[in-house]
Amino acid sequence: MINKSKDRKDYVLHQFRRTWNKKYENYCIEKIYHKMDNPNLKFITQQMFRRSDNKVALADLYFPQLRLSVEIDEDYHMSQKERDKERTADILAKMKSLESVVDFEPEEIRINADKNQTLESLNSQIDDVVCEINNRIKRLHHKLEWDDIIKTSDQVKDEGKELIDGEVALRTIQEVSELFDKGYKGMQKYCFEKTKGSNVWIWCPKLKLEGVTLKIPVTNEISLNGDTIYESSNKNNEEFVKDILQGDKLKQKRIVFAYYKIDTGELAYVFKGIYILDEIKTRELQKRVWIREAKNFSLSDSL
Repeated sequence: MINKSKDRKDYVLHQFRRTWNKKYENYCIEKIYHKMDNPNLKFITQQMFRRSDNKVALADLYFPQLRLSVEIDEDYHMSQKERDKERTADILAKMKSLESVVDFEPEEIRINADKNQTLESLNSQIDDVVCEINNRIKRLHHKLEWDDIIKTSDQVKDEGKELIDGEVALRTIQEVSELFDKGYKGMQKYCFEKTKGSNVWIWCPKLKLEGVTLKIPVTNEISLNGDTIYESSNKNNEEFVKDILQGDKLKQKRIVFAYYKIDTGELAYVFKGIYILDEIKTRELQKRVWIREAKNFSLSDSL
């Protein structure tokens, strides 16, 4: 049985820990959280998101249910170049662990937290932010609920919801297999057919972000927007690529649960969508190139 109270506590502590080395940011975030005093309001610190210019940035504090971020502007004594350099380092560090990226630019509230601000001024700005967040919650047309991303296969089935990119995660490959009634106890196989002869496969790859170099051998990489996965072999890649270009394998579809670190700090198999093979790119790049066909999937769907 899942201890939701313990999971929630671990989640909150993990979010605070991510900002422990930035004193003003840490102070503001903890103050906002405690003043809100709303157990159903989910927050994420150091959330990566895609800007309107298609570049990736970090939000100091992000509220996914409100699509709202809070930026704490400290270190005004630093030059813009120095701040950009520090920010880039933060982003690259997160990219290496393959964390989720919000695929839009959230609305933003800013707090001026430079060293010249008094504690009273800082607290006053925090009060204004808390007031704005509460007003936005009141304007919602639905009840605010904290939805844990990591679920058991039984929970996903019981909820009967459509699987959506980044919103459902399972702890093990066995849980993924049980979601599709395969019942493979202790299963470690990373790819298996949904139904025999269907040419639809459940794929649970361990991924790294495209363009990020890691010291460990990795055969699968994903584009920043999650729309493309490149699969290659460290042994005999030529034969590996050639094999997928044969017969019905060309028409193969893959339901992908990618293994990476989610915003709780845990590693899990996260639903990413349905992917199909791009034959032209596969031949051109000499890598298996999988293109996302859909970001959602219902367990009742027949592909």
